[in-house]
Amino acid sequence: MNTQDEGNPIRLMLQKLCQPNLNLCASFSPDIGVMSALNKTPGLIAVKCELSMDGRPLGIGHGSTAVSRLNKGLDRALYSCLNGSLMSAINSACKSLDVIRLEGTQEQLGEAYRAPQGEENQQITDKQQAYLRELILATCEDDTDRQERINALSELTKEEASAQIKMLAGAR
Repeated sequence: MNTQDEGNPIRLMLQKLCQPNLNLCASFSPDIGVMSALNKTPGLIAVKCELSMDGRPLGIGHGSTAVSRLNKGLDRALYSCLNGSLMSAINSACKSLDVIRLEGTQEQLGEAYRAPQGEENQQITDKQQAYLRELILATCEDDTDRQERINALSELTKEEASAQIKMLAGAR
């Protein structure tokens, strides 16, 4: 799969996804709910940011700070609160933006993102099974959990085994 080839379906899809400009609108307001819930915190300031596109809400973010003598300045505290709420809103909006970007594009990607026919359910290989058994023995401390995982190895697909290997190898 040569993604450097200009005719590659993935590269064509990426070009299409990079084309539109998104006109996002960020609206800020005091976060009355948070300030009411945390009313015992002296100097608490909370801000809510709503991120929208074409009047359609995409994400809501929250930021807060407590103004005190520990803060270097009121301006810095307020701006960090506003920026924190904006970053939170952007983070929560990412999935909504993904859905919007991908509307109607799955058909265009064709086979580029799908596993080749028949491979999605291929059984675990002997090499995968042996390595996974070693990883389970090395990382699982609970005897019952260890034995259950080892007993279930033969029922895994190649893809499931690969995911477990990545997870367990990272835990070492």
